[in-house]
Amino acid sequence: MVRVRHFVPPWSIRVLFVMTISLVVGSYGTISASHPISITRASVYLTRESADVRFEVFLEDLYLFHQLQPNREDFLDLSVIRQGIKLHEQFLSQRFEITDVEGNRFGPQDVGVAAYELPSEGVPLSDLMGHQLVFELQYVFDQPPDLLTFTQMFTDEDAVLPSETKLEVKQQGGGSAIVHTLLPHEAYSLRINWDHPPLSPQASDEERRQWTDREKQALLGITNYSRVYSFIYIDDFEVRHEILVPYLSLDEDLLLTRDDDPLLDLTEQDLARQQIKGYFEFGNPLRIDGELRKPLVQRCDFYGLDMTDFASASKRRVVPVANARVALILSYRLDEAPQSIELTWNRFNNSVWSVSAAILGQGTPVREKLSRLGERNVLTWNRPKEWRSPVPITAVAAIRQKPDSGWLPVAVLAFAIVSGVALVVAAAMRRFRIAIATGICIMIAAVAWVPVGEQLTKPSYLPVSDDEAAGVFEQLHDNVYAAFRRRTEESIYDGLETSVHGDLLRRIYLEMRRGLANEDDGGGTARIDLVQRLELRRTAPVSSELQRADTSLFGVNCSWKVVGRVEHWGHVHVRDVVYRASFNVADTGEHWKLAGMKAFSQTSVNTSTQLSK
Repeated sequence: MVRVRHFVPPWSIRVLFVMTISLVVGSYGTISASHPISITRASVYLTRESADVRFEVFLEDLYLFHQLQPNREDFLDLSVIRQGIKLHEQFLSQRFEITDVEGNRFGPQDVGVAAYELPSEGVPLSDLMGHQLVFELQYVFDQPPDLLTFTQMFTDEDAVLPSETKLEVKQQGGGSAIVHTLLPHEAYSLRINWDHPPLSPQASDEERRQWTDREKQALLGITNYSRVYSFIYIDDFEVRHEILVPYLSLDEDLLLTRDDDPLLDLTEQDLARQQIKGYFEFGNPLRIDGELRKPLVQRCDFYGLDMTDFASASKRRVVPVANARVALILSYRLDEAPQSIELTWNRFNNSVWSVSAAILGQGTPVREKLSRLGERNVLTWNRPKEWRSPVPITAVAAIRQKPDSGWLPVAVLAFAIVSGVALVVAAAMRRFRIAIATGICIMIAAVAWVPVGEQLTKPSYLPVSDDEAAGVFEQLHDNVYAAFRRRTEESIYDGLETSVHGDLLRRIYLEMRRGLANEDDGGGTARIDLVQRLELRRTAPVSSELQRADTSLFGVNCSWKVVGRVEHWGHVHVRDVVYRASFNVADTGEHWKLAGMKAFSQTSVNTSTQLSK
């Protein structure tokens, strides 16, 4: 079981409470019945079928809560005490709640009080603290619960002297009990692991470490439902800030509009979403390379306790108010990798005194506990020296191979010499017809040389070998994946245009975008760790649409593996996918480009989820 606390009162209230208790102990008679001091012990024994709850209650609590009337001798008669017992049975049934993960309340099926002995003449008011009653309630489950939430509402949440319940939860087959002090209207939730219950006090350190690691992995690192989490992910072209915060913690500042019922419906979520977006859009300022940046709010979703993987987009559904959580994603788009980042967390309140924060990118993560106290609310990051810059996207020039035409300069030179000698001789012999004819031949040869010579010396566009063809394709293929490391649609298109021709550009964009969306439907950054070509073979063109007499076109069959990762909320999804397709590679003028694609297919090989290091 994982201990979960949804509200932590500020230290000032705790100090005031302790001071007031001290004063009250010295002047008991001045206590108002409307603000009683009540410290109740509740022992819960959990099985797969039920929760058996025992409340240890002093007679004083019955006297104060139900305003029982003493007799003239300041005694509580037995009949009055029995009346108070009946009232308290109903009181506990109504004001102590156990709810499931959906916020559905379990009603107690058996309510009673254990056998007790009291003086026949009754109990004097001065001796009420010397007598206890044990109330027993049983809550039956239709199926073993994975999560339970406990709430006591014995006094108003703003009472000067709030009631306390010392809650102890013992799981069948488990070792140590979970102990928690439950304050009024506080929702306290437990995750229940029936296969691996809490360990006994005699467990070894290694057993405890394994149990803790197993719980962290099961909850993907979000082990405290009441804590505020802040994750900043840094990429070459984006900084992403993910925030996970209890709904009631925001309600304290924003006074979110909702009905006075235990569920947060879809209309209430939509109203709250706009307030929460604005609250974080203009709070927690983030500076990138010293410049204050405004975020784009990508997501603002509402979750219950059953959600552990926040990488999945939330389905719209009603969630319990008591344990609802809000997940936000704020995106900051960049043109280049940042050099430094500074986050100042200023969205504290009486429910949020600390934040578990982390910055994750290349290199060692930066983890801090930001606090409202002591000016410890700033998180900084500087780009590590080992940061790997993104691969540049460069056009692949069409390599022009000159034909073996060494005889052309010699022939041209010989023709020029012979023609010149013939012209001189003819002129010397005054054979003007021959001279004129020779001159005309030279002029015709010169004019004809323009198209003929250009054709003879025009270089070939076709790679001279299969290896060179493979090299051309590999560069184009790498460029495609380098383009998708960018974050905006415009920059991705610009990158693709360097290596993809015509209508294929949009098709590849959509196919790749769909693949990345399948890996990440929660708004995070899908990073490509590896592109490995498994098979590459030059073939005839898959189509001849771009085949022209003065250009080159060849085909490639290729299969390749892509290892991608999506990082979200402190954990990583890793997915290996094998793709296969046939491509056309064409010279489109000065550069090679992918010009056609057929038989595109993909197969998922392996998927895994792990905590961020």
